[in-house]
Amino acid sequence: MMKVGVYHGKNDVRVEERPIPKIGPKDVLIRNLRGGICGTDINIVKSGTEMGIRYGKEFGHELFGEVVEVGSEVKDIQIGMRVGVNPITAKRAGRRYSLEVGGFSQYVVIEDAGLNYNLYLFDDHVTPEEAVLMEPMSVGFHGAFSVKPKKGENIVVLGAGPIGLSAAAGLIGEGIENVIVVDLDAFRLEKAASIGAKIVNTKEVSLEEGLAKIAGTVDVYGQELPNIDVFIDTAGAPELISEVMRIVKPFARIAIIAVYKEDVPFSLLQVMSKELTIVGASGYTNEDILKVIDHINNKKTPISNIVTHVFGLDELQTAFETAIAAKDTVKVVIDLTK
Repeated sequence: MMKVGVYHGKNDVRVEERPIPKIGPKDVLIRNLRGGICGTDINIVKSGTEMGIRYGKEFGHELFGEVVEVGSEVKDIQIGMRVGVNPITAKRAGRRYSLEVGGFSQYVVIEDAGLNYNLYLFDDHVTPEEAVLMEPMSVGFHGAFSVKPKKGENIVVLGAGPIGLSAAAGLIGEGIENVIVVDLDAFRLEKAASIGAKIVNTKEVSLEEGLAKIAGTVDVYGQELPNIDVFIDTAGAPELISEVMRIVKPFARIAIIAVYKEDVPFSLLQVMSKELTIVGASGYTNEDILKVIDHINNKKTPISNIVTHVFGLDELQTAFETAIAAKDTVKVVIDLTK
């Protein structure tokens, strides 16, 4: 038997015992070492809906573990490999049930297992707290590079949550030095600074003033606007993106990674007259994941600084309460070996 985290509805996650799953000839079994709590998990548990996770199901989709059993037809995977998991390709059902992969289960079957398809090998020196960030960092990396940032440009990341800090770390790791992270939370901004980003706290200064102080300004028809080339929105704050649309300079690019819960009106006249590029970014590609693996293996930034809490599996409910409260937290992780 094994212990698993199970979703039962609004603010109700439980640890139960279930049989260790059996593998088929094309599958592998991994012993899960760490599982990360994602913002998507938080939103579903807070609302109590079945929008992505069904009642009574094992859940969690950010996981890192070691291979303990290999199917007879699997060619490129060996027992003992330390691997991250792509939840979208981990099951034959694909994206539809990707939030139910079992990130909070002690053992997980990976179906049709293959290296660089649904399992990704980490170097032996990488810690579990670093490796479990593979999936969320891939989301941030994909969004950050969807607008083709270049070295020497001034890049702003809106929001210092796990995805925002992952985006910032991805940029910095690829040699883009002028990265500014914007948030209201001083604790999270300290984490941003620790990975090499400049910071603006909009509780203390306006967005326009804070960005202008760091990046300087450009004259646009007699108006001085912050000299920002790219905005990457991971915050999902209507007031903030509205302010961006007011102060953005011509030819800037904007990536939307955030999940907005309401429509946000903005001026298409601004988009046209300033020739703005606005791109939506969701998920990640295999290439994104491989870039993130390289980033983590080579410790291009101290990305594990964003892990602020580690709970044992039996503390899963407390871990979710901590993540939902969001007080002095960024990333909450479950240690499934405890």
